Amino acid sequence: MSSLGELVRQRGPFASVYLDASHDTEDAAKAMELRWRGVRDELARQGADDATLRAMDGPALTPVTGKAGRALIAAHGRLLLDRVLPRPPAADTVRWSDLPHLLPLASSLQADVPHVVVLADKVGADLHGHDGRGEVSAEVRGEDHPVHKVRGGGWSHLRMQHSVEENTKRNAARIAEEVDRLVTRINARLLILGGEVQARAGIKEELSTRCRDVLIEVEGASLGDGADDRAFDDAVQALVAQYQADLDNDVLEEFTAESNRSGGRAVQGLEPVVEALREANVAALLVADPALGDRTVWSGEDPAQVALRESELRGLGIERPGEHRADEALAIAATATGAQVLVTRHASLFEGVGALLRH
Repeated sequence: MSSLGELVRQRGPFASVYLDASHDTEDAAKAMELRWRGVRDELARQGADDATLRAMDGPALTPVTGKAGRALIAAHGRLLLDRVLPRPPAADTVRWSDLPHLLPLASSLQADVPHVVVLADKVGADLHGHDGRGEVSAEVRGEDHPVHKVRGGGWSHLRMQHSVEENTKRNAARIAEEVDRLVTRINARLLILGGEVQARAGIKEELSTRCRDVLIEVEGASLGDGADDRAFDDAVQALVAQYQADLDNDVLEEFTAESNRSGGRAVQGLEPVVEALREANVAALLVADPALGDRTVWSGEDPAQVALRESELRGLGIERPGEHRADEALAIAATATGAQVLVTRHASLFEGVGALLRH
């Protein structure tokens, strides 16, 4: 969510759409066309202008392989966000409103941990980095002859064995260097390494301490032509999702502990949460109540300027505050101030909202 700072400072109104973008059946393209037609009609009914709808047409119909969702946000004829989601939303969300609707994005991207995936053999590796804003790919190809030891005797065979070991080690070093560079570039929380067992062992020896600290190995994948990597892909997705779930649980546990401590760094309910957001004192915004959108708050041109009452903002010298849905304004204020946004069903929060404070 921290990458959306520029978006939340744009002027509305905004079209916010979250829809099933899966292309995993023969009639997926036709189904997508029909789905988008219905979404488009609903946006128009709510008041969306033609230019904004046209800006969303192309991305909305762009195929996405397998099961996936898509988030689209546009305003004034410009597409502001086009994000493929790791899974389809439970139901399509279509909204035309003064502020962008970000809570579904926070919920869908909770498994979007910055991570690097490496599939390697003795000759080279394919690298893919994911940081929530897109994918960064790289390919490393080293010396491919000789890299396999041969049986035999005599000095010629001994020299061959040494040559194999040297080439394999050089290739592992090249791969590790590129892995280190990519892990640092996206500040990866996870490094997932698959491929040949011996290749993995060589690469591990060459990795920096930073990379080894976040390394997890996965069996059963190959760079070979025709290899079925579905099991590897499933394992990667499960590891990333589990990592994020652990992070979320850490936040919830800390929130609970602070709530039970006198003077702790946790508050619940709209009024204290709104005040903390206005002071940029929220480390994590917790939202548990789907009905939060039925409540309203006031905000100014700066998205972090939020209050329960118009008079509070006017008292701060804000001339034209606007009244907005709480589920939009609070997520935007959190995003604008660099707070984590956690949508959870596992916390009982007064008025459906809480905050873990920075101090």
